[in-house]
This record gives sequence, structure tokens and C-alpha cells, in this order.
Amino acid sequence: MRIKLRQVEGFLAAADLLSFSRAADKIGMTQPAFSQLIRDLENALDVKLFDRSTRRVRITEIGLLLRDQMRRGLLEIDNACNNARAITRLERGQLTLAVLPSLALGFVTEALTDFHKTHPGVHIRLQETRTPYIADLLSRHEVDFAVCSHIEADDALQLEHLFDDELVAVLPKEHALARRQTLGWGQLANESLIWLAAQSTLIHNAFEENGLDKSADHQVLNTVTALSMVRAGFGITIVPLVGLPELNMRGLAHRRLRAPRPMREIVLCHHVNHTLSPAAEQFRLFLRQASPLTSVRPKTR
Repeated sequence: MRIKLRQVEGFLAAADLLSFSRAADKIGMTQPAFSQLIRDLENALDVKLFDRSTRRVRITEIGLLLRDQMRRGLLEIDNACNNARAITRLERGQLTLAVLPSLALGFVTEALTDFHKTHPGVHIRLQETRTPYIADLLSRHEVDFAVCSHIEADDALQLEHLFDDELVAVLPKEHALARRQTLGWGQLANESLIWLAAQSTLIHNAFEENGLDKSADHQVLNTVTALSMVRAGFGITIVPLVGLPELNMRGLAHRRLRAPRPMREIVLCHHVNHTLSPAAEQFRLFLRQASPLTSVRPKTR
């Protein structure tokens, strides 16, 4: 049994108006076509919906029951269609994304703030995580996409370049090396170094390219810990430049490193079988237009 939406609309019009001619006009049909529409509905349901005479139309008892149920059903359909249109217009919806901790600081948060101001009805869910867990989140479709450093992706993941983030050395302002504009890797060879675990391979390779065998004296998980240890006198750290404007740089200075300059590619990553929601697609454009490294001036609080 297949009931068409047009039949339901016609039945409800006749049930409200108790006139086939006026109901036909309401939904834009000729009266003969409308009468056939109702007969087809009655045949499909195997029930009598209306008692008709040349002078009046009366809805049957089962017609009254169906009228109320069908009206609720049609209202649900209207609500579903309105919700779909609202999601498309970004009046509602959901945006879920995974972000590296170093990128959640400043860059992504600022983009999310602008997005929320423009589309306050969209629910935002951010999950801060590390690179090894991102592919798994995407494969399970727990997030729309991830903003992360370049990962070795299989055919199931698509990477889209956003920008290149430079790693810089952070040291106490009174340190002798702070008087220099840039630092060579050889100048760091005899210093106590604090490495971020996520950047250890990149930093180690840079020392190797300069013919230096250097390993971390301390290895930490987040930039805040690294900066606190530098401020406490434990050594020098090498951290991503993009997050520094949002961190406490009191008593600290950052200096760029000479070749090979340590760079990490920042990408937007999503699963090829996961169609981005309208909200996710719009936020992707927000990120594409953002320029996080245009003016990086760490705050000195």
C-alpha cells in the first residue's frame, strides 16, 4: 500500500472544508481529478472516508480518526522539511571537529568565535586531541574533520593544505642568545633543551642535518609546560609559532632558527566517505580565509 503526500493533503483539505469543490480549489486541482484522488486513497486504505450526496459531504468516523493522525504526521513532515532548510541556511545544525592543542590556541578558537557570531544556532563541539588519534576519530565519523599537522593518510582520508607553521626557539629574555635575531642549531647544541613530544622527530632531524647528535634533556606534552620550564630556568624550548600569541610570554623571547627552518604543514583532514554538513563546509571556508601567521606578536603578560 502506497499513500502519496498529495492524497493526504487532499484528504485533509476535504476534511476541513467538507466540500470537494472548495478542497480542489485549495490544492489547485479540478474537481473530477480531486474526486479521483480521494477514491484512490479510499481504495488504497480499503475504507470509506466520506459520505457524499449532491448536497453535502460528511466525514466518516474512521475519516475523523485518520484526519487527526494524518494532520500530526503532515505536521511532522513539515517540521522535518523546515529543519532541513534551517540546517542548510545554517540557522541550526552541528559542527564537530578535532584540533591539535597547539592549534586550538588562538587560530581555531578565533575562527570558531567568528563562526558562532555569524551562525549562533549551530551547535559546536570541539575535541582537542593529538595526531595519533585523529585518523581513528575520522574513520569512526565522530568528527566532521580535523585541523592538524600533516599525517600519513591512506586513501580514506583527504588532506587539504591550510598553512605552514614555523617552530621557533623560546628562551629567557636575559639569556645571552636572546640578543641575536636568529639562532643556529650549533648554538643550541650545548644548551639544555625542552622538547615537545609531538615535535621531537622534526627537531631531532634538524640537528642531524647540521651534523649534531642532540637529544632532549626534558620532554613534555604541551607548550604551556615547556614555557613554564623555560621561565624556571630549565633550558630552551622549540615550539610552534602559531600558538605563542595566546600564551604567557612574560620574561621570555622567541627567536627564529636558521636552516633547516623547522616547519610543519597544517592541514584540514576529513574522511572521503563523510559528506561535510553545511555548517562544517562553511567553517572550512572560515579556516581557508584565516591568516594566523600574518602578524605573530606574543603577548608579554
